[in-house]
Formats: sequence, C-alpha cells, structure tokens
Amino acid sequence: MMHKKWLQILAVLFLCILLLYGCGKKTDEPPVINPAEEQPEPDPDPEEPLEDPEITLEKVTPACVVIDNHAAARPHSGLQEATIVYEFLAEGGISRLMAVFDRVLDEGLVIGPVRSLRPYFAETALEYGGAVMYSGMSFRTEQLIAGMPLKKISADKYFWRDKNRKAPHNLYTDLGKLYDGRGPSDVEIVKFLPAELPPGEEGRELEVVYSKDTVIRYTYDEECKSYLRFHGSTPHTDRETGEQYRATRVIVRKNRHTDVENGLVNIDLDGSGTAVLYELGQKYDITWEKTGGKTSYRFADGTEVDLRAGTTWIQVVR
Repeated sequence: MMHKKWLQILAVLFLCILLLYGCGKKTDEPPVINPAEEQPEPDPDPEEPLEDPEITLEKVTPACVVIDNHAAARPHSGLQEATIVYEFLAEGGISRLMAVFDRVLDEGLVIGPVRSLRPYFAETALEYGGAVMYSGMSFRTEQLIAGMPLKKISADKYFWRDKNRKAPHNLYTDLGKLYDGRGPSDVEIVKFLPAELPPGEEGRELEVVYSKDTVIRYTYDEECKSYLRFHGSTPHTDRETGEQYRATRVIVRKNRHTDVENGLVNIDLDGSGTAVLYELGQKYDITWEKTGGKTSYRFADGTEVDLRAGTTWIQVVR
C-alpha cells in the first residue's frame, strides 16, 4: 500500500517537471505579423541616376503684344506666361517690350499695358507668324513696315482702359482678345526632353544698361532654377499676382543701332552676330543668325540653344 502511494507521488512530480520545461521551451516559428500593417519600402539606391522628366506643352499659333515699359506702366501684367519677351530700346533711353504668347493658357489672363508699334517689333513679329497687337504707330513706322505681311491687331474692341492709371499707360487686353484677333488655331501637343547644356562659366548675375534710367538686372535663384528680374534695384513684379518675374534663360544680343531724329533708333535685325546666354547659373558666349526669316542661337560647337521650355527674355542691345 505504501509502495503504491509513493508511485503516485513520483508520477505527479514527473508531470510537473514536463509541464515546467514545456512552458519555457523556445520556438523556431516566426512571429505572427498582421498583414494589414504596411511595411516601409526600402529606400531607392541613391546612386541610381534619375531620368530627365519629359516636358509637355500645349502650343498654338503665336501672337505678339507690344508692351509699354515707361515707369508709369509698371508693374506689368501677364509677362510671366509669355514664351519669349523681347526688350528693345525705344526712345529717349526708355526701352519697350514685346511678349510672344503661343501656349494654351487661361483666356482671362490680363496683358499690358499695350503701347505703339516700332519697325523692329513688326519685323520680329514676322518670325512668329506676323500676328501683332499694338496701339497706334507713327507715320515713320507706317512707311517702314509698308508691305510687311502682318496680322495687325489694333481695333478698339480688343482693349480697355484702366481708370486707375493715367493714359497712355493704361491700355489693357487679355489672352482671349489677343487670340481672337490672331484668328483660329489648332492645338499642338509638344513633348520633348530638355536639352543638356554644355559646361559654361559661372553666370549668376547680369546687368543690362539701356540708359542711366533703364538698367535691368537679373539674379539667379538656385531653388527655382531661374533668374529673378529687377528694374535697377526694384523687383520687376506682376500687377495681378504680385509675383516677381522670372526668366528660365536670358539672352543678351548685340544688334547694330542707328540713332535717328527725336531720340528714336533704327535696329538692324538681319545677318548674324554675338550674344551671351545665361541659363541654370551658367554663362555662355553664343552666336545668333537670322536665316529664312527666323533667328536662331548656337553654342560654340554649333548646337542650337533650346528655347522651348520656360520663359526666355531676350535683351537686344547696341
């Protein structure tokens, strides 16, 4: 009887030992992960090169607008949406602008103030199809541009006067009126990769002097990859948005100027010559040539400068 009781006690002790070791046993099974919990993706290889982003533009038939640049005409409206903006000497040391619009944009975009035509504006407009908006011209200009195949957009229905400004620096239009004056146009989708620039010199700042009262400056903004534009030390801003104008690139182009009566000038746009390109904080000596009615710009190796993306300001100087 005593022997049987001891056997029962030993059996209980053996069962306790098994339970104790079994609870403390480690398992090789992986932990259970909730599949609903998202796991972080591995970081991309920092050494892997990124492809250049493709640029897509909605293009239409170009139309040009002559823009007043008297001090009383600033701030301007709409210039940031232009593809190209030219600046020419007009008279008395004051410059005048011509903006080229050839993209699908909000037709309510206000543009101005609009000013009178000069012969070299008309000739430049021919490079973009000849549709040019302006307000009046001198008898001299009328004689010099006679016979040019221009689409003249100058009827009163395309403009309005802003009573908050003094005439003649208060004449405005909008993109819808400009394109109505230009006439019908198909939309063309243009896709391309940005051209790779060759090595250049540092070109983060530049100054263009038309006269002591008309000094244009640009400063490169590394963050936005563009040049901020100034009149003297004053930021050149847009009247509608308050934002400072920026240039993707600036071309300072030399053309032969001839002084005529009353402070006016003739500007010879034909032939070829030299220019300086500023883009992405770099400076390049380039050449320009007008052939077949169109002006092109080339690097020293003969590669053409790509003006398709962004806004280009072309400063035409003596």
